[in-house]
Amino acid sequence: MSAHPSLPALDLLVVGAGISGLTAAFWLRRAGWRVAVLEAAPRTGGSIETWSEGGWRFEMGPNTVLESRAEVGRLLREAGLAASRIVAAPTGKRRFLWKQDRLVPLPGGPLGFLTTPLFSAGAKLRLLREPWIGRPPEGTEETIARFVTRRLGPEFLRYAVGPFVSGVYAGDPDRLSVRWAVPKIASLEAEHGSLIRGALARRKGPQPGGAMFSFPPGLEELPRRLAEQVGDVRTGVAATRILRREGGFTVETTAGPVTATRVLLAVPADVAADLLAEVTVERSRLFAEIPYAAVAIVSLGYRRSDVAHALDGFGFLAPRGEGLRVLGCLFPSQLFPDRAPEGRVALAAFLGGRTDPVAVTLDDAQLLAAVEDDLRRALGVRSAPVLTRVRRWPRAIPQYEVGHGRFVERAAEIEREIPGLFLGGNYLRGVSVADCMCNATVQTEAILRHNRPNQGHPELRGAVA
Repeated sequence: MSAHPSLPALDLLVVGAGISGLTAAFWLRRAGWRVAVLEAAPRTGGSIETWSEGGWRFEMGPNTVLESRAEVGRLLREAGLAASRIVAAPTGKRRFLWKQDRLVPLPGGPLGFLTTPLFSAGAKLRLLREPWIGRPPEGTEETIARFVTRRLGPEFLRYAVGPFVSGVYAGDPDRLSVRWAVPKIASLEAEHGSLIRGALARRKGPQPGGAMFSFPPGLEELPRRLAEQVGDVRTGVAATRILRREGGFTVETTAGPVTATRVLLAVPADVAADLLAEVTVERSRLFAEIPYAAVAIVSLGYRRSDVAHALDGFGFLAPRGEGLRVLGCLFPSQLFPDRAPEGRVALAAFLGGRTDPVAVTLDDAQLLAAVEDDLRRALGVRSAPVLTRVRRWPRAIPQYEVGHGRFVERAAEIEREIPGLFLGGNYLRGVSVADCMCNATVQTEAILRHNRPNQGHPELRGAVA
């Protein structure tokens, strides 16, 4: 997909061809709008990137999508992707945690919780107090660490929530805001006064889905197919400046100016800060303060006979202070078919994050040495890998740390003050692939409700209803 230097004014120009930008462009194109997408990189998909060769298939970014909300399934159906998706093997529901030099399965229910060695008897008994623990003072914004320790105790932070935070955000629970990073957990206390009472109340209502899925060619099939249906996706074209003009905007790019009635920015926070600086009189510069976690993904291929562990699960997480450097390791070839040749297994280890940023600066040999040492201990690996790939993401995941609300408020102010300008991406309200798909869908619904395309194009509001 290459640049189109001269086209009529667009109804909406999307800047950024990650999953957020492509989802929004897909829905607007379906509604009859004239839409184009600009992407500075030579490929679409953002952090969704699949590498394939010789029977191996590694995900260089996210490995799966969780279909936890209706918007995800609706997008797959409308894009013609529902039938081709593949659901993770049932063993994917099982997770392991590294504790005291061995992998321990995370409990899968009340009985498993009572018998698990992950938590002491005292920590389990402490849960009986949880429904009677009061809320913090009005206006308090707690870190995840403070919130979990207050309600559940330090062991649950160390061996349950802390590793989860590393797996999702590559973040530090002592910095992340419970309100913004895990709003569903925060809302249990806000609405029910207790996590346990809230969880029980929600179990009485409709239960959301939760299937993990990918595609036979890999997860990159998702943005590729969306881009095909959008049509006008211009890769290798970077936006450099956004200007307001009568009736809309002019976006200056490395391939020449593009005019559009509306602009949706679906780019990283620092890029949005720079692009919007002039049109917002520098007020967008605040977005550059959003911290990001750096992550290195080390993908490895082994002979199955050289890995002692059964690999009967999704993977494992490693709490900080338990002796492993990796944040965790996934077992992709156990989740989906055709991820490794016959008699081989594919593993994906993650390092870095806010608690170990130095790891991402190590050279490939040092990274591989650290990972291989950890996998020998955790999985009983008995030989060197037959294949390795290293992918670094210096700005992998935005961090919703305490005070994140000021960024959300600034984004809302900018959208109010500059009609026709919309801010998307993963730096405001959700970092996962599913979050991005859902948020972009909801944002597009709002755009369609309140705006009409140029030159009398019909507004097909039902396209995303």
